[in-house]
Amino acid sequence: MAGNNIAYRYSPNPDTVYLNITNRCSNNCCFCVRNFSSVLSGYNLWLQKEPTANEIWSSFQKERKSSDWETVWCGFGEPTIRLNELLTITQKIKKYYPHTYIRLNTDGLAQVRNPERNVAQELGAAGVDSISISLNAENQEKYDLLCNPAIPGSYRSLLKFAENCKGHIPEVRLTVVHISGINLRACEKIAKELGCSFKIR
Repeated sequence: MAGNNIAYRYSPNPDTVYLNITNRCSNNCCFCVRNFSSVLSGYNLWLQKEPTANEIWSSFQKERKSSDWETVWCGFGEPTIRLNELLTITQKIKKYYPHTYIRLNTDGLAQVRNPERNVAQELGAAGVDSISISLNAENQEKYDLLCNPAIPGSYRSLLKFAENCKGHIPEVRLTVVHISGINLRACEKIAKELGCSFKIR
């Protein structure tokens, strides 16, 4: 059964509000948690419908507590598929809660979805402090096998996007899932060559 959990919490990070705004994603990663369950940390994250910007804001305000220091765009779908809503709410959070640290977890394909825009610049201007881009593999062949992207050339696109983000967002991080067959050192080298931090998740 689908839920309506827009704002939620992830137990390892009790002072962080997560925002879940879509079920849609351009990738179909074999390791994605939604392939195995609709529930994470006690929340059913498979949305009945996509929330409006007002509904996202209302859910955020209801969930937020005074001790929260971080907000993360991360749900069962890819947040940047709803780029305009993401930008609008990020701006509002920074306006009303200016000390909140805002992180975006993403597949890194927003630019290829919006070729007429400078997505990295817009994210930085809205107030995104950190962007975590799913690299997941050291080359396109492995990436395609793991992530089953619907967009051709996704691997090259996310690398180019990461490079562009360096000029607009304070922290840019590339991440990989620790699964068999992935060369973690090669992935870390790619991150360092781009000037990004690196995390195994």
